[in-house]
Amino acid sequence: MAKRHSDDSGQKGQLNRRDYMRLSGAAVGAAALGGVGATTSVAAAPETVVDLGQQGLSQGDTIDPYLEEYVDNGVEVRVPEGEYDWDGDGFTGATRNAAIVGQGEVILNNVAGDYYQTIKASGTVEIRNFTIRGRATGNSSRFRLDADDDGHIIIDNVNFPDGGEEGAESKAFYAPRDHAGVIEIRNCYYANFDDNGIYASSPGYSDGAGGQVIVENCTSHNNNISGIRIGSPDSIVRNCLVINDKAPRTSPSGYQNSRGIRVRAPGENQLIEDTEIIHSYDGAGIPIQLHGTAEGGSGTIKNVRILNNTSNDAIQDQEGETAETWTGTNIDITGDGNLSYPSNFDATTGSSAEAPTGEDPQGDTTVDTSDDTDSTDSDSSDSSGSTGSTDSGSSEEPAEGTDRLLVTTSPSDGATYEFTASGEITPRYDLEQYNANDDSVGESASQNDDGTWTATGALSGAGSSGDSFDVAGDITAFSISGDSDAVSLLLNGTEVSMDDLLVDQSSGDDQQTDDSSSDDSSSDDGSSDDGSSDDGSSDDGSSDDGSSDAGDLTNVLMLDGTVSDDLAQYKVVVSGQIERSDSISSTTDSPWDEIEDRVDESTATGVVAKGIDGYRFSGELVSFQVKGHVDLTVEQATQ
Repeated sequence: MAKRHSDDSGQKGQLNRRDYMRLSGAAVGAAALGGVGATTSVAAAPETVVDLGQQGLSQGDTIDPYLEEYVDNGVEVRVPEGEYDWDGDGFTGATRNAAIVGQGEVILNNVAGDYYQTIKASGTVEIRNFTIRGRATGNSSRFRLDADDDGHIIIDNVNFPDGGEEGAESKAFYAPRDHAGVIEIRNCYYANFDDNGIYASSPGYSDGAGGQVIVENCTSHNNNISGIRIGSPDSIVRNCLVINDKAPRTSPSGYQNSRGIRVRAPGENQLIEDTEIIHSYDGAGIPIQLHGTAEGGSGTIKNVRILNNTSNDAIQDQEGETAETWTGTNIDITGDGNLSYPSNFDATTGSSAEAPTGEDPQGDTTVDTSDDTDSTDSDSSDSSGSTGSTDSGSSEEPAEGTDRLLVTTSPSDGATYEFTASGEITPRYDLEQYNANDDSVGESASQNDDGTWTATGALSGAGSSGDSFDVAGDITAFSISGDSDAVSLLLNGTEVSMDDLLVDQSSGDDQQTDDSSSDDSSSDDGSSDDGSSDDGSSDDGSSDDGSSDAGDLTNVLMLDGTVSDDLAQYKVVVSGQIERSDSISSTTDSPWDEIEDRVDESTATGVVAKGIDGYRFSGELVSFQVKGHVDLTVEQATQ
């Protein structure tokens, strides 16, 4: 995790975990097993690589002069992981065979306020792995993407969690009429813009150049006008999540209408698939709109789930004629609002339909992540996603009857941690500062078989970072792996030592004396019978788990981090049990590879840098999530 900011642009998480690719179920075989290592190198094939760290760029520097000097045709510019000031310039210096790549988590603090970056491409131009922090303040801020006939622009993991101010007329990405090539926008999170999130319909009009736009694995959150707007031939929206769970920021004219996906121009063969739209705020706009100006085009909507609590049609054919040349299959529509859709579409509605899971393609964003400190709807209409507390998601105070624990670190090599308490632990995903990140690969808490609770988390150490939890009951165990010297613990705002934090369970309450095994890896192990349960897993309260089934772990899974110079974080879930195997693992002297991976029965979570993490497991591979790049190998024994 990265540094939390104390200004009014705070969000749920520095990257809001939209940088985690979520692959589950059948998608694992099709996507994860075949493609995880495929994105390790850029497609632009530049002739020269320039590392800005070697050119003098340091944490906290203004990055613009470095970008302006080195971004050029035939050059891949690499930006070291860290946090830099950004004055709104520097991304426009190349048009072919070029890439600007963040090496890990790169945060650009928007000190300019407004920005207007025009990315033109006659060949391939790529921008990867940047998060822009701070609201756009006006002058129609945007990244303007414009590819020639042979041009290809790739935007990958470029995130705007803070969006723009009210009336700024800003958006994340815009494709103009003269875009004629291919634009790919992948793995991006963008929120709180007042004039569309992705505005990419213009090339599809009669006077447009007809360039293709592909939006994939992206999350749009509370963007006004529309979250994703397309219209040109062969354009695609795939595996995306659009959430509108509160009122958006208003346009310059005071207009609010937060549509989900809007087809606004009559391009042929457009596609919306494998996507979820959640309009839990009853004042939101239309989840999917086939606009009247798109009449005469064609397309397909398939494998889409919609939750609609508004009075608008779930899928609207605005003037009744656009949908005639579109098809809709395997569409599920739920919610308390209008469940209507075009009559020629195949859809299931109401209780028979499958509701959206609310899972971001890169993480969980179903909780309120507003950064509107002046908002009047602090109670948030969304009640679906928060783990733990069910009261106001915006409260900065601990829930009644709980203590607030903050686990924080100074800039360091990073650490992972785990702790157990006698009562419920609630990760505070909703805070504006020092919030926990979602439980896909970030912070999580779960109840153990003995009634205690265990939480796990990770601190990247890239800057000053921290995670907050509300804890009911006593904290009985705490363990840290990695750079433990850099980790500080604050209980209700007061720094405490680990010894002061822990409550000795060896005396007093008898019902705790034989069950604190859920934290046997920690220093306060008060129980003498469970400390030998063999694995130190966070929730394994039973003494028969851990080794008795080792003979059945006949399948092998290996994650090879040597394919990339970057750190990769991952989470693996199987249908049976999984255990780390030292015999098929290898480590280097990297501090990241020394951090202990976490294994919890069917789930393994860890980090890999220049080593190989190997596991043996039973059952089937259920899901695989990764931030970064690894080669995944699965060898499954025949039955």
